Amino acid sequence: MSERIAIGPGRLDGREQGLLAAFALGAWALFYLPGVLGSYGYFIDEFYYAACAARPAWGYVDHPPLAPVVLALTRGLLGDSLWALRLVPALAGAATVVLTMLLARRLGAGVFGQCLAAGCLLAASVPQIMFGMFSMNAFSMPIWLGCCWLLVEIEARDEPRLWLAFGALAGVGLENKHTIVLLAAGLAVGLLLTPARRHFRGPWLWAGAGLALLIASPNLAWQAAHGWPSLEFYRNASLYKNLDTPPHMVVLFQVLTMNPGTVPVWLAGAYFFLRAPEARRWRHLGWIFVALFALIVASGSSRPDRITPIYPVMFAAGGALLDALGRRRPWVRWAAGLVLAVNGLVLLPVGTPILPPRPLAAYVAKIGVVPQIEAGEGKTSPLPQWFADRTGWEEFARDVEAAVAALTPEERASAVIFAPSYGQAGAIELLLAGRGMPPVYSGHNSYFLWGPPRQPFSTAIFIGWERELLETLFAEVTLVSTHHCDLCMRWRDGMPFWIARGPRRDVAEIWPEVKHFE
Repeated sequence: MSERIAIGPGRLDGREQGLLAAFALGAWALFYLPGVLGSYGYFIDEFYYAACAARPAWGYVDHPPLAPVVLALTRGLLGDSLWALRLVPALAGAATVVLTMLLARRLGAGVFGQCLAAGCLLAASVPQIMFGMFSMNAFSMPIWLGCCWLLVEIEARDEPRLWLAFGALAGVGLENKHTIVLLAAGLAVGLLLTPARRHFRGPWLWAGAGLALLIASPNLAWQAAHGWPSLEFYRNASLYKNLDTPPHMVVLFQVLTMNPGTVPVWLAGAYFFLRAPEARRWRHLGWIFVALFALIVASGSSRPDRITPIYPVMFAAGGALLDALGRRRPWVRWAAGLVLAVNGLVLLPVGTPILPPRPLAAYVAKIGVVPQIEAGEGKTSPLPQWFADRTGWEEFARDVEAAVAALTPEERASAVIFAPSYGQAGAIELLLAGRGMPPVYSGHNSYFLWGPPRQPFSTAIFIGWERELLETLFAEVTLVSTHHCDLCMRWRDGMPFWIARGPRRDVAEIWPEVKHFE
């Protein structure tokens, strides 16, 4: 490329400051308002995070402690409403957009390149989903982005002591989501393949790695004390939840979920890091992306979100490259902006809940975007899973209340509820809080560690269990109702509610058998 890219931070002028503020506000509105003003309720995982937040620990079966800590603070300050739970993720999304623009500027992008980088992040479906509800994923992206920015600064300033800052942030990332080890693996590849391998010979990279492990050590200690449950969880997820996906479909999922209109930008970003003369010192960042992309293709993963946190870095670099190219060829700017805008508008309902459930089901069927991202019976719906699992919960709560109302006062005083998953268990605890519900138990993920019931009981409500099994455990088993939800994930539809009386065996005896980490 003949057009030179001016690399350097410089001072933000008034126009750039106003632009950053406008994009931050717009991003917050996009990520936040549709999810709290529309037709959808809590997402299934939000119930579980609320349950974890109510049970502070240094670890959980399927995630480290940071996200539950953030949610516990949020609930303490703002309560349990959708407005409260989704405020912090939306703010994290707005911060990620601003950081992406600033990184693009650091890499040499002008106003157009910064806007293009931010536009890619706003138009991509996976970030819209991640920042639109509470989960650890909302914090992964800004953490990865911050780590990669530090990699830029280590070389730009020739300041290896910044590896300590990198290690500190990576340690926080490990306390948020273990998959940041993928970034570390990609970084190792990138360093080995480029002159940046010199850092292996210095003390600061290793000091940073040690600091990361030190920060992550409370969670590692918790894992060791509990028999490394997360390893079992990851193994089961790989064996039973992942759809065996051929390489071309993995690539297609990446293209679709990150928006086809962003493809020229992230490809330009990869080219920038790998080939642009101005980016010679940052070649390892390009190889990080190549390594992560190759890994997800080789693994046959059906979860396109596994490497999503690296894309803002590519958007920033692509914005810098296309901005410089567009100074001599203005049509490049028009083409990139138009392609992004058109694809963004078409796919906006796929990642953002701007359409009610039934119109959305018709829309995604028409454009052919109803992906099944996990294996297993019942893992389908007319809606994408990230919307399907926001429906049917109020009806579920009413069915639970009706089942509890069928108990006598004496039975209710000592009864317990057994739910099939952390979603149903968490929904009962959150939606029916303060309504006199019996304690809830489940064998799913961290709920398994919180059970079995310690107090004796003679009556229990079982949701979704097989009658044949219950009859071996109780003298009397009665069907109370069957829960139906037509737009939820199929495994939640048709779930029976049983009242079981007269225990034949202690449930604690079979508790290891009800464990399912997935």
